[in-house]
Amino acid sequence: MNYLFDCIIKTTIISSIYICLLLLLKVRLFKVFSKRFNYYIWLIIILRMIFFFFSYSIDFTKEASKNYILIDNITNLDTKISPSLNISFCLFLIWIVGAIFSYSNMLYKYVKFKNLIIDTSFDVEDEYINNIYKDLLVELNIKKNIPLRYTDELSSPAGMGLFKSYVLLLDLPYDKDKIYWILKHELTHFKNKDILIKFLVAFTRSLYWFDPLVYIMSRRISADCELCCDESVLNNCSIKEKKSYGMTLLQSIELSNFNEGGLLTTEFNKSDLEVRLENIIKSKGKNGIILAILIFIISSTSFLEINALEPIQKNIHSENKANTENDGLKFSETIDYTYATAPEKYRKMYEETCEKLGTTPQDSDIIEVSTKDEKGLIKIE
Repeated sequence: MNYLFDCIIKTTIISSIYICLLLLLKVRLFKVFSKRFNYYIWLIIILRMIFFFFSYSIDFTKEASKNYILIDNITNLDTKISPSLNISFCLFLIWIVGAIFSYSNMLYKYVKFKNLIIDTSFDVEDEYINNIYKDLLVELNIKKNIPLRYTDELSSPAGMGLFKSYVLLLDLPYDKDKIYWILKHELTHFKNKDILIKFLVAFTRSLYWFDPLVYIMSRRISADCELCCDESVLNNCSIKEKKSYGMTLLQSIELSNFNEGGLLTTEFNKSDLEVRLENIIKSKGKNGIILAILIFIISSTSFLEINALEPIQKNIHSENKANTENDGLKFSETIDYTYATAPEKYRKMYEETCEKLGTTPQDSDIIEVSTKDEKGLIKIE
């Protein structure tokens, strides 16, 4: 548990730096790249935060010889260890309870909302709309069965469902030249796996419920998601088609106001809509694949732990060596590590020992390892 808590704290610090850095880069440098790049680049941070428990280490050791008298009565050390309430353990419990509550609450609200929408929805009987929808499924090469339905419970058209998916329209009159763009926009979200990404973001937000930067990142990802979708929809489109798409966005605002539903389900307000309309006219930026690969490689180094160790190789006095041999232990040399800097295999073995003793490992604890028998671990006060 200490290991998990240490990992979550370490990842929180690293990811907070990444989030701030990425937000700064998006102000100017990343503007030359496509909206697709600016959207999917967030996945590097998201995956780093989800796999917070993963790490790999490289150990550099330098041996130094030193005379040493081995404490041969290991059982005497037990009396020096008094069980106490560990602050790290309490914080770990608070974090895990908060994460479970946050994710459960989000999942409960989503399932309840989805069931309400689907249960009250009904089939679209307009033949013209159904034909456009079928043609778009073929055009976007979407083979998954995604029913098209009407609903009165939303304030604007939307897509919903990770496994069983739906495209939902308001039961309102649509201009025939605009329904194409509305349906293509919603289907593009499924094409881009945006529902899956939103679930990953929600899971990450639940894990790091205590970090305000995660909520800022979540809102920014939602904004970038819509910009990326707009860019995908308008790929290779003419100026006339882009203007028609822009008018469709404006009509969506009018429909949502008419339906008294408030904000769009994509969580875009008026200022966000202005940004989308500006980006519709702009040409597509650079793909940024090479930069994305470079950022991924650099970020993956945060999983690396380099341990610069200087263990002490100790020669045991003969009288102590004799005592240990009588107890069934045959040690001639030992190596000392602290718990904070010990190789992972020794840390795990030490954690098992402490668990049997009913104690919690501390970073300053010394782990003594026999060079002949690596399983011999002794805690020295």
